[in-house]
Amino acid sequence: MPAFSERLKTRVPTWRRFFERAREDRRTIAYDLLPVFGLAERDRLSETFAAFQPRTAGFQPSDKARGFYDALRHQGVTAMQGPLPADVLGDLVAYFRQTLCHDPYRPHLGRFAWDAPPSPEVNLGYFTSEEVIHAPHLLELANHPDILAAAELWFGCKPTIDNIGASWSYPGRETAKGAQRFHRDFDCSRSFKLFIYLTDVDQDAGPHVYVRGSSRTARLESARAQTDEAIHETFGKDAVMTLEAPAGSWFLEDVYGFHKGLLPKTKPRLLVGIEYNLYPSPLAPKRPVLDRDERFDPYINRVFMR
Repeated sequence: MPAFSERLKTRVPTWRRFFERAREDRRTIAYDLLPVFGLAERDRLSETFAAFQPRTAGFQPSDKARGFYDALRHQGVTAMQGPLPADVLGDLVAYFRQTLCHDPYRPHLGRFAWDAPPSPEVNLGYFTSEEVIHAPHLLELANHPDILAAAELWFGCKPTIDNIGASWSYPGRETAKGAQRFHRDFDCSRSFKLFIYLTDVDQDAGPHVYVRGSSRTARLESARAQTDEAIHETFGKDAVMTLEAPAGSWFLEDVYGFHKGLLPKTKPRLLVGIEYNLYPSPLAPKRPVLDRDERFDPYINRVFMR
């Protein structure tokens, strides 16, 4: 494990900046300090925090939910699920094709259509959390009963739907960038994501890649991206799984485990990611952007619903 000072600098270049960020958004305190703690320490913090959070009365998870939980606990990733109903898939794809993208690393490029990235330097076209949460059917998918039950088993309390995102990955790029390199996520002391393929994903469309079992060990624990060679040497090539599936397929993943999206070769890929956290992170809006919907648990949806 890297030295304390190195881990601290993952998100805290200076203490002055740390306190500035904390004044702007209190959620950054836990977020910025999280890389300092090791895996065992984060587990203890998670268990302590969960003990004081609400639980579902008469909680009785389904066999499906228990299967998801077991897969997350042992492998870090579930089997591929779905597909979504054709009308739901069609509505989602149409929405994201009509909504302009952006590249947060190149803000000077402005907004652009999903099929017209303004520069070959743009590997991914992103949507904001506010844009994604307004997508049709998104809230229903995020509040899937079996996923919420698996999350409650995972956390030991009700989950928080927190960091929601979607992006197009573009083919024809030479260099992997950002999430296209092996990495661990340090968004919360314990979390997992629902990933939904909204386009067909095969070897030419940049499939998601996950390292089975890497979520259960702190080997190579660092906020830095890792090379394929380092991953293969540490975990073995057999642990690296590539997830190909038709549009509408979905899976759950412990994102502390190493993962990435491959560079698409010839076809763009549209992916939605919904994160379930133990507590809110600064990766979601500061204030809720939706009115309360009585169909959904107010605690689980409190980050996005008033």
